[in-house]
Amino acid sequence: MSQLPGYVERAMLASQTIGAILAVVLVMIALRNRPFIRDVFADPDRFWRMAAKVTLGILATTLTWITLVDNWLQLSSEPYRLSRPWDYQRVVFDPVSPDIRFVSVGLLVATAIGMAALFARHIGGYLLQAGMLIVVTVAWIPLFIFQQRLNLLVIDAAESSTSWSGVAGIMAFWIPRTGFGLLSIAATWLIVTFLIAPVVTLMLDLLRLRVSRTTHEADPFFAALGNRSDAYGDVPLKSHWRPIRRPV
Repeated sequence: MSQLPGYVERAMLASQTIGAILAVVLVMIALRNRPFIRDVFADPDRFWRMAAKVTLGILATTLTWITLVDNWLQLSSEPYRLSRPWDYQRVVFDPVSPDIRFVSVGLLVATAIGMAALFARHIGGYLLQAGMLIVVTVAWIPLFIFQQRLNLLVIDAAESSTSWSGVAGIMAFWIPRTGFGLLSIAATWLIVTFLIAPVVTLMLDLLRLRVSRTTHEADPFFAALGNRSDAYGDVPLKSHWRPIRRPV
């Protein structure tokens, strides 16, 4: 029983924990926006229905891979780490294998391409994408700073705690750290998506895939409706009136 607080602390600090929480949050967001998700997967164009399914499959693969074998918080801080000028500033505690990180980045980019295409199809084009990129880039900086500071506090507290009171103290910092961590992960993901989005949107526009093609399946119906309307065009409206009979 005395070892149980240590197990709880290790579970809280495990890299897989935040990935599992991220997956739960995404499922909750999807359930909250079921009408929109339903419209995306019920697109009248077969190409876009397949694109939605493929993107969902890649998204699930990315979540599973990074959660189990990579580290979401490390991945979201890679832009900052790689921007540091000195090698000692790029040192990471418990680093991930470069091969694993390469696969993670590839999956993240593949997911971003699919999300960018669906965004261009169902939400907005170049101007909205540029605005979203500016917003998430500006938001990423304070989110990353808060997440890093809280992460250090959580690690320091965990190293000096072996009791339930210590677990309660860690929890006070772990909850906001997890919240800011999820937001920084989302901001990183969106930055990648909206950096790619204009290129994806341009390719879709050049291939004429972004907007549904005009079909002529309903032309006979509208032609017949137009002919029927023309037949009544010269007849006075009064001739179509009928007296209202009172009920007996």
